[in-house]
Amino acid sequence: MTRSRDDWARILTMCGIKPTQVAMWSGVFAHTPRMDRFSQGDADLAQFLANVLVESQGLQKLKESGNYSAARIRELGNASPPGSRWRSLVPRAEELAFNEQKFFEACYGGRGGNRPEGAGDGARYPGRGLIMLTFADGYRWQGLRSGQDLTVLPELAEQPHFALEFAFDWWEGKVPDAYLADTVKVRRVVNGGTFGLREVEEMLVKARRALQGPA
Repeated sequence: MTRSRDDWARILTMCGIKPTQVAMWSGVFAHTPRMDRFSQGDADLAQFLANVLVESQGLQKLKESGNYSAARIRELGNASPPGSRWRSLVPRAEELAFNEQKFFEACYGGRGGNRPEGAGDGARYPGRGLIMLTFADGYRWQGLRSGQDLTVLPELAEQPHFALEFAFDWWEGKVPDAYLADTVKVRRVVNGGTFGLREVEEMLVKARRALQGPA
């Protein structure tokens, strides 16, 4: 089903998106033809919307923040499993606090195709987009699918049109159709765990209702 800008404005509004974001994004959704080409139609699209809208904080956030206080770094690190990267940041909390470049280097350096901490890749390839691309390998994978060299221009993922195109490509390449009936499985693919699951489940109810037509 092809949906117009007005259709998307209604859908996003029914999903609780703020008016300023609705005005900006309704045209982006309407002019991205792939939004009509999900492999499983609206069953697919509803799960996509629920996860994308939660991940991006209502289409407001297209780049991960690395500006954490020392207290927050300790809190998150101590809540993470022993041996995890987050746990390793706890002794460095004061050094990394409110220093995004250093934080990303410490968090992402030497992982996912990034060179070791200090080489610049951690700061160059943090999370960007609607479903956040992360690490050089993630940007490279997406770039090969979309025909863009995202290792050279990773900032493209922060531009709304590209962010939506990339999110669609990521979704169709990563989320098996067999998972669509199980929001927990979908969430684990998107997020790596179940963080934000309750919010996604609530958004899924709204998205399904909105996609059915006018209230």
